[in-house]
Amino acid sequence: MATVVSFMVSMSSNTDLWTLANGALESLLVMVEAMEVPEGSVPVSCDRGSDSVEITDGENSYLVSWHAPTSQIWVASPISGSVRFAYDSEKECWWDARGNQELFTFVKAEVCDIFGILGG
Repeated sequence: MATVVSFMVSMSSNTDLWTLANGALESLLVMVEAMEVPEGSVPVSCDRGSDSVEITDGENSYLVSWHAPTSQIWVASPISGSVRFAYDSEKECWWDARGNQELFTFVKAEVCDIFGILGG
């Protein structure tokens, strides 16, 4: 059974949302890099920008990025389109209220589906 990585931080600390988002993006990168690409599959590359993580296999691209004006993490997916996650201090995670889902669980499921890779 795969382990779900989550990044939890108390909003009662002096940490601002950008610091939380930056940590979440770094954790997403680590999570995706730990996933196994089945033998014979196209390799997946992960690139980390200053405010984004892009996952691609040359044909498909999946982008997770910080959107400063809204203080949200946005996901651009070939499956779901645009999905937006705001930090929920009660749940202590990045949460999509519209779809009722947590960022790491959502990204892991989609990346596995899009790129045909196995959870790490």
